[in-house]
Amino acid sequence: MATLATSVAVAAGVLRGGRRPPIVVGTLVPFHVSPGTRATRVVVSVFANGDDDADAVDEVRTTELSPGSFPSNIREVVQGGVDESLRFVDAQLALAMKGEAADATGDDGYASEQKRTASVAESEALAVITLLKAAQKIRGFGAARLVPKRDYALSELKLNDIEADKLLSPTESTISGIRDWFTRGFVVLVGVWIFAAHPDGRQIAASLTFFGGAVAVDQIGFGGGIEALALDTAAQATSPQYVTRLRLHEAAHFLVAYLMGILPKGYTLSSKDAWEKYNALNVQAGCAFCDGEFQEEVALGKITSASLGKFACVALAGIGMEYVEFGFAEGGVSDVRQLDGMLRALAFSQKKSDSEVRWAVLNVISILRRHKGVVVALAETMATGATVGECVKRIEQELGDDI
Repeated sequence: MATLATSVAVAAGVLRGGRRPPIVVGTLVPFHVSPGTRATRVVVSVFANGDDDADAVDEVRTTELSPGSFPSNIREVVQGGVDESLRFVDAQLALAMKGEAADATGDDGYASEQKRTASVAESEALAVITLLKAAQKIRGFGAARLVPKRDYALSELKLNDIEADKLLSPTESTISGIRDWFTRGFVVLVGVWIFAAHPDGRQIAASLTFFGGAVAVDQIGFGGGIEALALDTAAQATSPQYVTRLRLHEAAHFLVAYLMGILPKGYTLSSKDAWEKYNALNVQAGCAFCDGEFQEEVALGKITSASLGKFACVALAGIGMEYVEFGFAEGGVSDVRQLDGMLRALAFSQKKSDSEVRWAVLNVISILRRHKGVVVALAETMATGATVGECVKRIEQELGDDI
C-alpha cells in the first residue's frame, strides 16, 4: 500500500533532487490547514544544510471558524449525525483509495483522472471529520497530548523505561526465517533437478537467468510485491504470534495518526488482502493516510517541523506498540529505514536526527501506554475488516478522558 513510507520516500526524492529548503527568517507564510481553521505560520527558521543551529521552529496560530464557514454539502452531512457522517467518510475514502492503485493499470489518462477524483474525495472526508471535531461530536482527532519539543538524551528515555535498542532495531525474525526456509527449499529443488535430469551447463545457466530475471521484475516492476505476498501469506498461515503482532502494529499506526490529526485513508492486514482489494501487486499491506498537506510541503521543497514531527510519530507507532506489548519490535524495518531516509534527505546531522527520533519515541510510547486498551480494541475491529469510519467510531468509544 502507498503508506506513510511512500510519502517519506517521495519527500526524500524531491529533496535529494537538488531542491534543498532555504533558510527563511521572520517571514509570514500562508499555509494550508484543515477545513474550518484559519492560520498563519511564523517561520523562525527552517532546515538548511543539516546545521545544528538551523532549527525549525514553527509558531502556528489558528482560529476556529464557525460551522457556517464549511461548504454547505459538508454541513448537511454532519447535521445528519455521527453515523451518517462516518458513512459519508467511508464512501469518500473508498474513492480516495482507488487513486492509490491507479498507477498499476498502466493507463496514464485513467490514473490521472482517478487521482483527481481521489484528491477531491480525500479533502471532503477530511472536512467532515474536521467539522465533527469542531462541533464536539468526536473528541480524539488531532487531540494527542505531546511532550515538549526539545533535545532528549538516551538517559531520559531510560528514565521513562524505554530501551531504544529494542525498539529501534526490529528483528524481522519471522519473515527472515521463512525467507531462509524458501531459499533452502529452492536450493534443494535445484539439487534434485540436477541429480535427476542431468542438465548441461547451458540449461542450468538459462534456468538461473530466468529465476534471476523474475526476481528483478518483481523488485523493479512491483516493488517486491510478489515476494512480500509469498512471505506474508506463509507467515500468516504458520505463526499466530505474527498475526497478532501485525494487527497491533497496524492498529497503532492507525490510532497514533488519528490522534495526531492525520486521517487514515485505508488499511489492509496482509499482502493477500491488499491484492484482493486493489488487484495490484505494488499496493502492499499497511495503513494509508490522507496526507495532502504533507505532499504540498514536499512539492514546495520545504517540510515544516510540525509536519515532520507528526509523521515521525506515525512512522514509529507500529514498532512502538510491539515494544509496549512484547518488550521488543520484530516488524517495521521499512518504517525505520524510511524515516532515516527522510532525515538524511533533509541533511540532518546525526545529532539532529537522534533528537527528532527520541522526541518521537517518547511521544509514541507515552500515547500507546496510555491507550493500550484502545489499540487492542481497534486491532480486533480491524481484524473483522471494518471500514475506516467504523474504526474511528470504535476509537471514540474506547478513548478515556485523558487523551
